[in-house]
Amino acid sequence: MQEFYREWERKFANFEDESLVKIEELKFEHEEQMELLNVKLDRAVEAVKIKPSAKLKEMQNNEKLVAVNERVEEAMNYRKELKILEIKEAKRIENLRQKNAENQRKALLNTQQKEMKQLEAKIETGRHNLKIKMDKDLTIL
Repeated sequence: MQEFYREWERKFANFEDESLVKIEELKFEHEEQMELLNVKLDRAVEAVKIKPSAKLKEMQNNEKLVAVNERVEEAMNYRKELKILEIKEAKRIENLRQKNAENQRKALLNTQQKEMKQLEAKIETGRHNLKIKMDKDLTIL
């Protein structure tokens, strides 16, 4: 009988070791995914996806047209307004970029948490199945 319990104790220990390895592998994979996402978000390509406002482009064109027609005072007014608008636009784009990055990180974290919960549930089911097998073998003895 002691042999039986030692064998099952060994089986449970092996199962726990395998479970820990799986959890560590999943954690490592999640860290890699987060690193890849951060690298992707740091690239300049992400900023290009956000379009500047139409008003900014219109102001830039108007400023050029007025400057070509040599209406200096009007062109200076456009430049002043344009500077203010460009600063606002840069802030808006940076905020959008940050929100987008934060949303992508949150989505990845949620996915990773779901994967971890699924793995933990799978491990718990495996423990129960192992316990059931042990009880079944014990009743056979």
